[in-house]
Amino acid sequence: MNTQPIFPERLPESQIIDQLNAAMYQVAIFKAAIELNLWGKVAAGHTTVEELAAAEGWDLNGTRMLLDDVCTLKLLTMEEGRYKLPSEAEAYLLPGKPTYLGQFLASEYSWEGNGKLAEAIRMGLRPIEYTATNAESIDTWIAVYTRSWAAPETYLKRCDALWEALGIRARDGLRVFDVACGPAPKTLPLARQHPGVHVTLLDWERILETAGKVAAHLGIAQQVSFLPGDLWSVTYPGGKYDVVYLGSITHFFSPEENTRLFHKVYDALAIGGAIIINSVRRENPDPMAPELWFYAVSAGGAVYDFHEYAQMLEAAGFHDIVDVSDQPIKAVKR
Repeated sequence: MNTQPIFPERLPESQIIDQLNAAMYQVAIFKAAIELNLWGKVAAGHTTVEELAAAEGWDLNGTRMLLDDVCTLKLLTMEEGRYKLPSEAEAYLLPGKPTYLGQFLASEYSWEGNGKLAEAIRMGLRPIEYTATNAESIDTWIAVYTRSWAAPETYLKRCDALWEALGIRARDGLRVFDVACGPAPKTLPLARQHPGVHVTLLDWERILETAGKVAAHLGIAQQVSFLPGDLWSVTYPGGKYDVVYLGSITHFFSPEENTRLFHKVYDALAIGGAIIINSVRRENPDPMAPELWFYAVSAGGAVYDFHEYAQMLEAAGFHDIVDVSDQPIKAVKR
């Protein structure tokens, strides 16, 4: 007869699982509030449960519980019986504001195809819901980089430190090419350091319009030129640039695709020029950008480590490949 106890004498805490369980509830609450435009209704003056339920025809109990639960998320506050928007909600959750993130967040809830991620892993069928590198994703990327284009001063010091770590100093005649630039949060600060730096930005036209506004805001519009289009179809000028920057893009592509992209970059660089890769790396997992998201929104993307990037870069002809602070990778064209 087996006399072993069914359970061990001491069970470990389920803290991580409990946190994940709470997060699932929080996401459901947040999603419902976005779909109902809760913050817009409160900002319009419906600041009590009764006013909001009556104005919208909503269930009174459900309205009260939603408002209270959003308060626990700290995206509403209550003062003297009335609900108010905190500064974060006012900045990012009011439709019509250029910094509105609601549409982006609502679309991102379906990144895994509403339950199709497990099947995609079983069968290898991807992308699941959308492709992050298609032109149809422009609105998503504008939203992702909201703080970068709406408040560029917030990241200037961090970017200066990045270029210093890379050993790249702003100087007269420095030519920089930012591929898939977004609002160019890393290369525009480099141009700001010296009036002789010139930056060429490549991205879809609507993205470049946003980047142009950032450049104008920083007072460096005259140092910036634009190359609109898709990074694969656009012809890169040959042997022209001292630095080519690839930020947050290579994790959307397969090793074969990245090697092809690195070949294009190699041809665009002057002798002695450097490629900079600043993407999410396996050595530094980012909970805000999990590996499976890149898997789900691309046909061949993945998160790579330094050794894997080094192999791709060597295949494209690069030398002196170095890992800078476990994040950016720098390699040189000889």
